[in-house]
Amino acid sequence: MRVRKPVFQLIAILLLSTMACNLGQVSATAVLLPGPNNVIRAKPAGVVATLRSSPTKPSPTDTMTPLPTATLVLTKTFTPSPTATTAPSPTRTPTMACTEKQGEVWDETIDSAVSQIAVAQPTVDYRVYLPPCYQVSQRRYPYVFLFHGVGSDDTQWTDELDVNGVLDAGIADGSLPPMILIMPTGGLMAYDNYFVAGQSYESFIIDELLPEIDKRYCTWGDTAGRAIGGISRGGFWAYEIGFRHPTLFSAIGGHSPYFDPDNAPPDYNPLNLAKSVNFPPGTQPRLWLDTGPNDSVHPQIDIFAQSLANRNIDPGYTLYPTGTHDSAYWASHMAAYLTFYGLHWPRQVDDLPPCQHTGS
Repeated sequence: MRVRKPVFQLIAILLLSTMACNLGQVSATAVLLPGPNNVIRAKPAGVVATLRSSPTKPSPTDTMTPLPTATLVLTKTFTPSPTATTAPSPTRTPTMACTEKQGEVWDETIDSAVSQIAVAQPTVDYRVYLPPCYQVSQRRYPYVFLFHGVGSDDTQWTDELDVNGVLDAGIADGSLPPMILIMPTGGLMAYDNYFVAGQSYESFIIDELLPEIDKRYCTWGDTAGRAIGGISRGGFWAYEIGFRHPTLFSAIGGHSPYFDPDNAPPDYNPLNLAKSVNFPPGTQPRLWLDTGPNDSVHPQIDIFAQSLANRNIDPGYTLYPTGTHDSAYWASHMAAYLTFYGLHWPRQVDDLPPCQHTGS
């Protein structure tokens, strides 16, 4: 016997079946996690479906809440939400990054027509000190010509007097500025008193070596960035060249310089030049002289210094309380020598002029 269900029951059954079917479709498409920020990603062909949800605390009661509205977003792979970070404030970055603590010492050779004519030697050796970070800084450095004494060569300043070690330490602690050192060999041109134009040590330095240095290295190639000095016989050459070319150098130094009334013609002898040299207004280089009380060259240095003082030119003369004419004396004052040469030069590399070649 069949029992007929009332019409309203049939309608209710149909409605419940339809709802169950719809719920089944939703659960087959995605899984909803609790919380208001669910993001549902549909799964079309060839695309991986992913789900992201921000965790929330469960509801304190079991009351039913309506399901959130699904939002469709297409993506091929799961990408975690980036963690929010605070961007750091911009900071000043140096023009270069370099941690070098020691400079480099190079042995170089220059072809010389002057040397070939004067002493039949076609080349002249010279040693170069390049300060730390020279290769990467792209800056123009000031430089000093340093001449050795009789019986030595271009290695004296580094091997006997440790000028490179003293300068490395001074640059590191900020007491000395970075600079290039040029230390040429004197050879027979310097020892044998050649003073003929185009055949002298002066001609080699001014006409050949100086232009070569400014061309080959990144130098601060004007008077303000150039100095000259020497030991013993090298001190003679520093003042002979410096006084005969007074606008080329910002500083001239003589360390126990060997002055003698008979070792050069009057026009080339510093003892005579001290009485006649004229500096154009505003171009007088700073001067330095030093010696010890037991040095045999002491009397002639006194005469030279007095000649300058008589003309109201400050000779920058220091008579140290001890010392004789030897490497121990010069090495003990090396930091003072370098301080004199670099007195007005920048201590920071970033303050040097940029190395930009404008010529061909």
